[in-house]
Amino acid sequence: MKWIVKKADLEVYRQKFDGKLAAYAEEAKMIALPLPKYYILVLDEEKLHLIQLDLDFNEKALQTIFLHDITQLQFTGVLNKKLSIRTPNATIKLLIKPMAMGIQEEQKQFLERIAQMAK
Repeated sequence: MKWIVKKADLEVYRQKFDGKLAAYAEEAKMIALPLPKYYILVLDEEKLHLIQLDLDFNEKALQTIFLHDITQLQFTGVLNKKLSIRTPNATIKLLIKPMAMGIQEEQKQFLERIAQMAK
């Protein structure tokens, strides 16, 4: 079982999905049991890819959200940032940790872009 997402992991997915920014996120849950789902988020000018990872951080599932389909984007939190993405079909709640070891800069860039979109 792999425990840390590295900068190289984010770069691989960013290039694979032709994105400008990539970040790591977890499913936002009140109770950590069962384990939350893990995601790599890849953002470009038109869409957001949510790549769900298994416990070894291998690609498990893919969901693509077009930015024009987002009806509401909520961005909250002091230390860890909670992101709620609402579309006509679903609501996705994610937890993004800006101080994730080794990928702080990528997390920060992604969060800045999401904060601009949420305004």
